[in-house]
Amino acid sequence: MKKPLVALAVLVLLTGCAAGAGTDPSPTGSAPAASEPASPSATPSAGQTASPPTDAQVTWAGTVCGDVSTLQTDVQGLATAAATGGDSVGTAVSDQMNTVSDSVAALVDTVKSPPENLGDDPELAAVQDSIDSVNQSLTALQTSAGRVEGTSGAARIDALATLVGDTSDVLTDLGATAQTISTAARDTSSTLGQAFRAAPECGTLTS
Repeated sequence: MKKPLVALAVLVLLTGCAAGAGTDPSPTGSAPAASEPASPSATPSAGQTASPPTDAQVTWAGTVCGDVSTLQTDVQGLATAAATGGDSVGTAVSDQMNTVSDSVAALVDTVKSPPENLGDDPELAAVQDSIDSVNQSLTALQTSAGRVEGTSGAARIDALATLVGDTSDVLTDLGATAQTISTAARDTSSTLGQAFRAAPECGTLTS
């Protein structure tokens, strides 16, 4: 009885070895591992990261988008105030300009104070530069708005025409900012881009 048992044990061992050999990785199976370094997320560009954004970063991105949208609405409101006409147009323009100034101050404060781990993101510099352009054009807008109040006749007409032109310049710069945010949102290897995509407030700017 011992010989059959020994023969059976040898058969089991041989069967196990054959099964083990069948599980060796084949050249085809190892191909995906060789291709992994080509993945954008595996090898992000210099200065960029594929790390998902934190809640604070998403909140900040949403605040930026909300501030941009609010400023657009307020500047459009300034153009509407300029079109009201009459003796009260100066007061209407002045009041709306105060609203615009508050909105741009909020936007600048937000953009200049990003949360941690965004400072080296190249998309952040682009957004900040675009806000600087908006802020510069708003300086001219504030000047032209101040010239409306207290004028009348032809002087008022000229002041309002200048105001409307400066309003258009600011809206153009704000449109460029929205495009910059949209471009950043398409950068899948950027944490800031992911934050803009994740923030609901950015939907209208990034679509």
